[in-house]
Amino acid sequence: MTSFKKPLIAIATAVALATTSLLALPANAATTALTVNNVAVTTAPTTAANAVSLAVPANDVVNATNTLKIALTSVAAGTNVTATAVDAVLLTSLTNATSASGTATVNIATGTGTTADLFVFTKTTKTGSVAVTADGVTTTYFVKGTAGALNTIKVDAPTAALGTTAKVSVTGTDVFGNVVSGSVVALQVVSSNASNTYSITSDATGVATRELTGLAVGKYDLIATATVATAVTGLAAPVGFVRGELKIVDLAALVAEKDAQLAQKDAQLAVANGKVTQAEAKYAALVKRFNALATQYNKFVKTKKVKLIK
Repeated sequence: MTSFKKPLIAIATAVALATTSLLALPANAATTALTVNNVAVTTAPTTAANAVSLAVPANDVVNATNTLKIALTSVAAGTNVTATAVDAVLLTSLTNATSASGTATVNIATGTGTTADLFVFTKTTKTGSVAVTADGVTTTYFVKGTAGALNTIKVDAPTAALGTTAKVSVTGTDVFGNVVSGSVVALQVVSSNASNTYSITSDATGVATRELTGLAVGKYDLIATATVATAVTGLAAPVGFVRGELKIVDLAALVAEKDAQLAQKDAQLAVANGKVTQAEAKYAALVKRFNALATQYNKFVKTKKVKLIK
């Protein structure tokens, strides 16, 4: 009898463990249906590459057309369904929902029921994710927003050096700050004696660029206009007309002027130390400044060049 005792104990233990494991499994496993505007999502968006495309609620209305509905059924009664979103927003109802509605986390107590509905929308063109946990199983779904209509433009023009290419850029974004590509912008460049208008189109980064050459030293007024979205109450007001300024500077002339100022200080120091007279120092400084300016002048004339003072 003793020889059969240990095998029988081992078998009993294995059966007990197996029974315990089976009891630990949920009585029923939740099933999930994904839809956008009541149309089933055919490719499971469980990777970023398969993210569901959603239009951002640029009109400030969140409804079935711009949300991913996650409908869970056969959820174990009395359990909770939880969800956490990153770069996305969660709702449990679409009633009167706007872009200001929703949270990043939700917790739905099923009580005696076995169903739970979640709605996901986004205000960004980043790829967002939603991790949904039901009956002890977590599944992550991905969404990606598409930018709304052009709402705001901004003009930028860094100071450019004489003789180089000046780059003027106009950035267009939707009401949530997402860049909008393909926007047509009219850019007017105005100086004291001329005005030119260019039609430029934004690229994939939302930036429309115009390169300008042959500009003289001075300031240029920039006026950018574009067709923007209709104003929506509660959202940022559209801006389709902006102004900026472009400066063209002669860096060589500025350097020459700085050198002349330094030469004048050196001359003053020499006078103070008794090395030269005041008149000699003043003459030397004037000669250096004259030569610097004359050198710049000679760059722009083909004849009648100014002779430098030796």
